[in-house]
Amino acid sequence: MPHKLGRLVFAHDYGFLHGADGAVYSDRGDWTWHRYLDFAEHVTVVSRARELPEGTPSNALTVVSRPGVGYEPIPSLSGPIARYTNRREATRRLRDSLSGADALIARLPSETGSLAIRVAQGMGLPWGVEVVTCTWDALWNYGTWQGKAYAPFSWWSTRRLVRKADYAVYETQRFLQARYPARGAMVGCPIVELPEVDRSVLEQRLTRIESRQPPVRIGLIGALSVGFKGIDTAIEALGLRRADLPEFGLRILGAGDPGRWRKLADEAGLGSRVHFDGVLPAGDAVNRWLDDLDLYVQPSFQEGLPRGTLEAMSRGCPALASTAGGLPELLEPESLHRPGDAERLGALIVDAVSDRDWQLAQAERNFDVARRYSKPELDRVRSEFWGGFTRAIAERGA
Repeated sequence: MPHKLGRLVFAHDYGFLHGADGAVYSDRGDWTWHRYLDFAEHVTVVSRARELPEGTPSNALTVVSRPGVGYEPIPSLSGPIARYTNRREATRRLRDSLSGADALIARLPSETGSLAIRVAQGMGLPWGVEVVTCTWDALWNYGTWQGKAYAPFSWWSTRRLVRKADYAVYETQRFLQARYPARGAMVGCPIVELPEVDRSVLEQRLTRIESRQPPVRIGLIGALSVGFKGIDTAIEALGLRRADLPEFGLRILGAGDPGRWRKLADEAGLGSRVHFDGVLPAGDAVNRWLDDLDLYVQPSFQEGLPRGTLEAMSRGCPALASTAGGLPELLEPESLHRPGDAERLGALIVDAVSDRDWQLAQAERNFDVARRYSKPELDRVRSEFWGGFTRAIAERGA
């Protein structure tokens, strides 16, 4: 990448955790700022800030402080009252952060990202977008009437902004591009990226399938604090078909209080068959958890391109999922169900656990598909795309 920007501003709604020692943390894993430092000397992250609670377990957080990255807190713009009362101060801080910057990258959907684009446009500053999920799906399935009421406006507003973008990166290859097309250059290059996996992982998976004995271990990754990961659909599906299955257990990996889901499992007659495994450090610990599964399910109501599904596929794990978001780009139509269709998911699970040939074929297929999302391949695509972005800015300033 021949040209490098001096300072890049990145805008998004996420609330980073700020410690008393000055360090900044994330409770959603790493934020890979190296991707932006590849084409900018310095990155200023404009986003919400939260105070790090005392006693927070260190293994639940990731340090995201690093040289070349600064954090500028902005008032929350989430919710109608905050959007009104905090807008003037948020606009002022965004204008200050963007002054002297070479460009803006806004991650959408987000209220901070959307306002940052409008401020950048007013300043004549170049900008690009990352579209990571569908705001209609996210708000409609959030679980509140306010979310449903705001979904149409947020969809229209986000679509209108993205249409003006000269450079847009999408989490999916087709789904988000169709809903939020840009007028300029578009590329599918998800945030999710996987390390290269040795083929011995697949061989171990195939051996496991050939020799497997009950109990069947079914897994799902999703935060327990939200309703759109389809945990209820998985529990309902297994409750409906438990008499047709061999001995089994459902393991759920994700942060949050499992109380509501334990109650749902009890009501479905599953009781101790549903296990909540909390949070594991990314990397080897999650891989070991996935390697101990026989089937992965992702019955989400909304998604971009879920990391959990891709990680399971990279371990050669057979998988079933809903048709939400970019999931149909990962799995075959015969492995999918409509969001919320517990009867269909239950039937798919029964067929999957009883068909060893299907399991073997899906293990190989999923392993090969996941390799397309390896870090070296996505780094190449991303470098070429943002290289065009920085060259256009250089030519503009020449």
